[in-house]
Amino acid sequence: MNSQMRYTDYDPWAWLYNESEAHLASRRLLPKLEQLVLSHLPVGGQILDLCCGTGQLTNLLILKGYQVTGLDGSEKMLHYAQKNAPNAKFLLGDARSFELPNTFDAVICTDSALNHIMSLEELKSVFRNVYAAMKENTRFFFDLGLENRYRNIVFNDGELQQNYAWSVGETYNAEAKTGTFTITIFQPNNGQSSKKYQQIDLILKQIKRAVYNNLLRYLKPSTLLQLLDRDWEHSAITFSVKPYSQAEIKSALSEVGFTNVNAYNHQLGLATAKDNKLAYFVAHKSKKS
Repeated sequence: MNSQMRYTDYDPWAWLYNESEAHLASRRLLPKLEQLVLSHLPVGGQILDLCCGTGQLTNLLILKGYQVTGLDGSEKMLHYAQKNAPNAKFLLGDARSFELPNTFDAVICTDSALNHIMSLEELKSVFRNVYAAMKENTRFFFDLGLENRYRNIVFNDGELQQNYAWSVGETYNAEAKTGTFTITIFQPNNGQSSKKYQQIDLILKQIKRAVYNNLLRYLKPSTLLQLLDRDWEHSAITFSVKPYSQAEIKSALSEVGFTNVNAYNHQLGLATAKDNKLAYFVAHKSKKS
């Protein structure tokens, strides 16, 4: 597939996503999947993991006995996915244009991946492709950032590890209803990577990492900049995102043919109008009468 016909923005970030966020996201999402999707699947059911990333969640599903196919537009993401989930099948493709036969007992798309679809019409194309790939009487699960998900904040989160660190900042244009988030990656330069430290220095660095990652990251994430070694180099990657409303999503899903569309909040109760940051959607492909 031509790289211009699919998303390749994640390629430069794949190694970091594999090291960091993917593990947290898979552990966070699995209990929700178990309640809303997995409990309704047949033993050994077929799952399509759309925008599967680096495959950590894919592998958790494999370990539960499901047959999983992962699809992603980033070759670098799939490079790690094949290592993390060697018993899964992986496909390189774009969510907006993929075509698969209707063999899946469930389709999932997690970690707000669909917020990278920048128009409602393109999102409907994704929904049509998903619908076509599902068997009858099956479920489509995805999470999505809603109207108040994104904001203007320079330093929203971060992480400090021995050989890398990262921070994330967001912007949001309320008039255009689009946003960005920028990942800044910090790494030792080539000279520092071979630098030798005394034992006390290594212990102090370990303490700094623990304090930041377990406390300061949540209280004042910008303190990361004060804890970094001064000669670490940095680079930045910016992604465009678009939030949607519950009403827009439910209408688009219904237009494609999905039924019994529900949105859930973090506690997995039915989402209300006040739940306007993120929701978990479940849509059914019903049996034709």
